[in-house]
Amino acid sequence: MDVSVRNFGTVLRADVHVGGLTVITGENDTGKSTIGKILFSLVKAIARYEEDLEEAKEARVTSLAEKMYFNLRRFVNVEGHNDLRDYFHPRKLYSQLRPSKDKAIEERIRLVTHFMHTSSLPKALYESCIKNFEKISMIMDEPDDEIYAISRATKKAFFSEFKSEIIHKGIKSPAKAQITINDGASELIDISWTKDLTQSLKYIDALGYTDATYVDSPSIIQFHHLVKMSRTHFDADSPGKGTVPLHVKDLATKLSDSIYSFPVPDFFIDKDHQHDISTKISEIFGGQISYDEESSDFYLERNGYKLSSSNIASGIKSLGVLDLLIRGGAIKPNALLILDEPEVNLHPKWQIDYCEIICDLVNRGVDIIVNTHSPYIIEALKHFCDRDGVENKFYLASKQDDASSSEFFDITQDISVAIEKLAAPLLKLNRDEFSDF
Repeated sequence: MDVSVRNFGTVLRADVHVGGLTVITGENDTGKSTIGKILFSLVKAIARYEEDLEEAKEARVTSLAEKMYFNLRRFVNVEGHNDLRDYFHPRKLYSQLRPSKDKAIEERIRLVTHFMHTSSLPKALYESCIKNFEKISMIMDEPDDEIYAISRATKKAFFSEFKSEIIHKGIKSPAKAQITINDGASELIDISWTKDLTQSLKYIDALGYTDATYVDSPSIIQFHHLVKMSRTHFDADSPGKGTVPLHVKDLATKLSDSIYSFPVPDFFIDKDHQHDISTKISEIFGGQISYDEESSDFYLERNGYKLSSSNIASGIKSLGVLDLLIRGGAIKPNALLILDEPEVNLHPKWQIDYCEIICDLVNRGVDIIVNTHSPYIIEALKHFCDRDGVENKFYLASKQDDASSSEFFDITQDISVAIEKLAAPLLKLNRDEFSDF
């Protein structure tokens, strides 16, 4: 799958192939994380659109139901007619419309007709209710507008991840930001934004991923409970304050779901040695991280003792997150995994071990994107890819002359370009020390 990005955030131009292992490296503030967040947003939006269709219908129906209820109670004593409250409760009405629309509407029309004959219900209000029920019937009969729902979900997903910072800031007046995704000869998605963030979406087909998971800070293990209670801008009724990015809440939910751990799937087990990836991870730090439902906390179990999440080393948390996602079923073939700067909390030796696990996962059908500025990570990933025949692509995100924009370059055939660039500060320091000497 080929992803083309123009004028998005700090990225002036990027053409990236995603499939197998994709590694994006470069200095800070070069847009390394952008590709992963774009794909995460699109996968989540496409997966969500059916739910969004339902929400859109429900919102319109409940709005009409509330309007009728508040008008009717002015003329009908609610205290003496509990059926009015029951029949016009918005969510209850919608839940009854779904399995049996005609029956639910007929029952309520009979009730309104009864009120007109027994109460001082104005004829105009009665007729208004009949018209509203006709509207509700039409709403329920509407065919699902797939493109509208996907477009709506996409707007919410991108806003949750990028807020209003979509149009590239380094160009004085870019015409638009644009993303196009192709799978070989087939165009899948073409999406663009104008300067006022008006979105235009051309959707032809899905990306082929059942889910996406974005992993950045391992501290999520310690604060997952607070994050789970937070809202995101992807939620339909999310407030403007106190929200977290969609990928953060998604990760917190998946980690908590590890309480329902499944046996490690067969495709994660080495057939020759019957050695699964989860066991390999546990052996690196000599224990296992698990979730305790009573305390709503993660703990490290090792050598017969337990440590709560607040006392677990960050490096162990990084490895533990990967293990929890595997055991919880979030990492699997046809699901995209995005790892943002995994080296931050890992000792160089564990960085190498982590890279071997990544390549092992890719070899078993998991597509992975790694954003990194660690020479250890780059060299180790390339080594294991070449050793094990793992499909791979390496890109260098490099700042342009204006220092506010970047361009991506394919360095798959020569990663030394990135190694030298990332190692340059250390070489300069060595030269300075030698000069001082």
